[in-house]
Amino acid sequence: MERVCIVGAGVIGSLFAGHLAQVCDVSVLTRRREHAEALNRDGLRVSGKSERDARVTATADPADLPPFDVAIVATKASGLDAAAEALEGRYPEATVMTVLNGIGAEEVVRRHGDWPIVSAVTFMSGTRHSDTHVEYILDTETWLGPYEDTPFETACDIADTIVESGLKAEALPDLRPAQWSKLIFNA
Repeated sequence: MERVCIVGAGVIGSLFAGHLAQVCDVSVLTRRREHAEALNRDGLRVSGKSERDARVTATADPADLPPFDVAIVATKASGLDAAAEALEGRYPEATVMTVLNGIGAEEVVRRHGDWPIVSAVTFMSGTRHSDTHVEYILDTETWLGPYEDTPFETACDIADTIVESGLKAEALPDLRPAQWSKLIFNA
């Protein structure tokens, strides 16, 4: 994976963007135009458990996104449908990875496209200081696995790139136990 689009630039999306920009071309789809402008102007700073200054290409308009190999959807559950709708009809060759709390994100994404889907859960966390600065606080693994008939190798390739970027990740053939674990933890 050489080109990644992060959909949702909150704490988790920013942590992925700031790290992956060290090894990939990263674009970011934000909800607000002002957020995208700030990222384009100032870049993205990650502090705390790792120190990164990253250049990303950001936009609030999905029509302006450059082509990508993988989209990592890191929105809150309440923003998932709008995020998946923004990708609808675009980048049919891409893989979409969901990284949200709870169960069922994949079904929401599936309603908007036929992309290969990789499911993920993460326990990493941070603090958002501004649109362009996030502090990395808890550096735990992201677990990911294939959804439906997406090949396990796709999840492995994404996990390898995440690890290469300096984050922790592990691909699992069946993510459901990890998803339920995270759901129970959050409850």
